[in-house]
Amino acid sequence: MKVRRIVAATDFSETAELALQRAARLASSGSAELELIHALYLPPLAQAWQELVDGEGFSSARLGLVAGERLQQAAATLQRWSGICPETRVLNGKPASELAGWARASGADLIVVGAHGEHLILDLFVGSTAIKLLRLSSTPVLLVKKAPDFPYRRVLVATDFSATAQAAADLAACMLPEAGLELLHAFEIPFEREMNLAGASAGTMEHYRLLAHAEARRQMQECIGKLADPARWSGKLRQGYPPAEIVRHAGESAVDLLVVGCRRRSDIEAAMLGSVAAHLVNESPLDLLLVPAEND
Repeated sequence: MKVRRIVAATDFSETAELALQRAARLASSGSAELELIHALYLPPLAQAWQELVDGEGFSSARLGLVAGERLQQAAATLQRWSGICPETRVLNGKPASELAGWARASGADLIVVGAHGEHLILDLFVGSTAIKLLRLSSTPVLLVKKAPDFPYRRVLVATDFSATAQAAADLAACMLPEAGLELLHAFEIPFEREMNLAGASAGTMEHYRLLAHAEARRQMQECIGKLADPARWSGKLRQGYPPAEIVRHAGESAVDLLVVGCRRRSDIEAAMLGSVAAHLVNESPLDLLLVPAEND
């Protein structure tokens, strides 16, 4: 589970710069290799526009050279800031697929990206691009939203007691050996809506709530016992809609990092069904570590 190689993507926006700094901090503290990546993608243009763009010196070849120079500058800045010497690479193609593919091919253990960019064409993470990266990547993705002014000190791992959630917890513990660790399971009463519609009494609802809570407590104890270092973990249960409860508890607990294990979904599935991970990408103000299921 040790993170030995990190790739950090940038579109040279302010948010991407924060992601590079966080990646450098993680690489420095964990003695990991770091590579800075820019994915250069120009949508197909009509012939007249293509001639104009080329005539103004904005050909893909020229932009690639400029991107390479800016990556070198970013690497030099990070070296002065953190003491590590990152590698650099310019990829050509759609950012999400290129980054996911390169991370897999290069044996990266972690992808670090900014939550969003600022450039209309070269923006790395506009709209659903982060979700697309999550769908495509078999490598854990750290989505950076806040300035990396300090190491992660308190980590909250959302769990549904699956093997994927357990792997996410073990990765967080290995990555951040000094951080405080907490597991959170948010549960809902089975068929609560249907029972309310059927006019179930308050006593009946409370009975099923207690049953659901007892089962969740049993599963939490079992889950912690399976983790690589159980003594580092505390467990918390909350009743309610999981994404909302996760964000609420994180705010109340002064958490620095949210971690969630997730199955990769198709675009259609993600749009129609949603997921806890997709909700947290959009709704949580905190940095988010997304750990894909190994068998996806």
